[in-house]
Amino acid sequence: MFKEISKIKKGCPVCEVERDLIYGAIDEVLKVRGENIEVTSKIYYCPEGVHYFYGVTDEEEKFQIAYREYRKRKGLLQPEEIKKIREQYGLSQKSFARFLDWGDITIHRYESGAIQDTVHNDFLLLIKDFDNFKKYFDTKKNFIEPEIARKVEEKIVEIEKARNSQTFDLLVRLSSTGKKEIILPVTDTITKDYSAHNEYSQYSANQELALAA
Repeated sequence: MFKEISKIKKGCPVCEVERDLIYGAIDEVLKVRGENIEVTSKIYYCPEGVHYFYGVTDEEEKFQIAYREYRKRKGLLQPEEIKKIREQYGLSQKSFARFLDWGDITIHRYESGAIQDTVHNDFLLLIKDFDNFKKYFDTKKNFIEPEIARKVEEKIVEIEKARNSQTFDLLVRLSSTGKKEIILPVTDTITKDYSAHNEYSQYSANQELALAA
């Protein structure tokens, strides 16, 4: 069902003359790799010619909405997530593609909205984890362009420093908490309760350190 958004005087590409058009929205179903996906599309209606037509931007947008829903259903990374992985290591789209041994424009296509290959997506999901990325880099650094290797290595060092700093801050906070508990007055009853509490605190601290690692 067509829902009017606004009226506009604009050239109709079908009639090839300027018309009083109605700009609106319509629900439709797009098929993406065998999946039926419902989208709400923006579209023009020409009352004089009695026909509908899409603007170039609106037509592209409706497919991108459908592609995002398809990725969500299939557990695929969205374009901005792929971009985030790449930018974390200071690489251009072309450099990142070469680092992965993919075609030069592959990452550009994925970040621009093309649906990625499942095998490519699985690997991107793997190296989304920093430790997995580092392991992959260690196996590749002697076989890739020196400039790419240098950039990636610098970023890895930066990330590790940041992680170590976070771990150190956590240890300082835990140490400060322990010192405050030690100065509590001690009686037979309190000693017993404190010992149990200290064991719990130590257990929680170990859990937090494990999560931080």
